[in-house]
Amino acid sequence: MRLNKFLARCGVDSRRKCDELIRNSKVSINGNIITNFGYQVLDDDIVMCEGKYVNIEDDKVVYLLNKPKGYICTSKDTHDRNKVIDLIDTNLRLFTIGRLDRDTTGIILLTNDGDLANQLSHPKYEKEKKYFVKTKGKIESADIKKVKNGCRLEDGTKVRAKIYQSSQLGNNYEWDVILTEGKNREIKKIFSNFGAKVTLLHRYFFAGFQLNNINPGKYRKLSKNELNQIIK
Repeated sequence: MRLNKFLARCGVDSRRKCDELIRNSKVSINGNIITNFGYQVLDDDIVMCEGKYVNIEDDKVVYLLNKPKGYICTSKDTHDRNKVIDLIDTNLRLFTIGRLDRDTTGIILLTNDGDLANQLSHPKYEKEKKYFVKTKGKIESADIKKVKNGCRLEDGTKVRAKIYQSSQLGNNYEWDVILTEGKNREIKKIFSNFGAKVTLLHRYFFAGFQLNNINPGKYRKLSKNELNQIIK
């Protein structure tokens, strides 16, 4: 197994961050500093990262959490803000599979396998995500069709989404939005681009899973069968 993938599987960090650790001479194998990302780790190799022995966890774990408002999805933060990983009672180092904005609520998955988190967050896997959205103002039918077929916003962002209006009360609208890629703040950018402001954003479906009766801030561990579903 390549060194950067090995470190990610050990739960050190995402593969990109592991590349940085290797590049900065923070990784040694059998007492020797290794800066070759492609080094193939052998079964009897002794791998050290920043002076600590690392090894692959036998048990791959994925948690399903209902993210409350006010929490961020990064594993490290210099401003001492609330993090979703702190909501889970475990000693494992966890990574989020995809992200939600600080003021966005709903379903998010977390795992101790940095490589799995990186893989499943990649757009090529096209994991379907469904959102309940409230806005001030609306998007016209012609613009909804543009977004469905894929279009470029005024800021240059290329977007594609399915948008369905579910209700209206005055200038307040409710929508169902389906994404398969999910760029940073994509839904907010889409509505803003067409003159509407998102006032609430909640993800209720992700990669085949729903929250069901999980309350905000609570979570559950996926079963082995469910785990096989998400990594197939």
